[in-house]
Amino acid sequence: MGTIRKSGIYENISKKRWEYWLVKNQDIKIMVSWLQWGSSEEEYKKWEEACLVSRAG
Repeated sequence: MGTIRKSGIYENISKKRWEYWLVKNQDIKIMVSWLQWGSSEEEYKKWEEACLVSRAG
């Protein structure tokens, strides 16, 4: 997986999942949530929306 530089959803190829990372600054990076590959498109969309809501609020 590449270097996490900003908040957002990243693919973790080695763990076969999507991860949502919250980046406060260069030293504070928090994996907030993850979703396994193979989840349905509906599950992904709900998860993605939840990530965006948590970032906004």
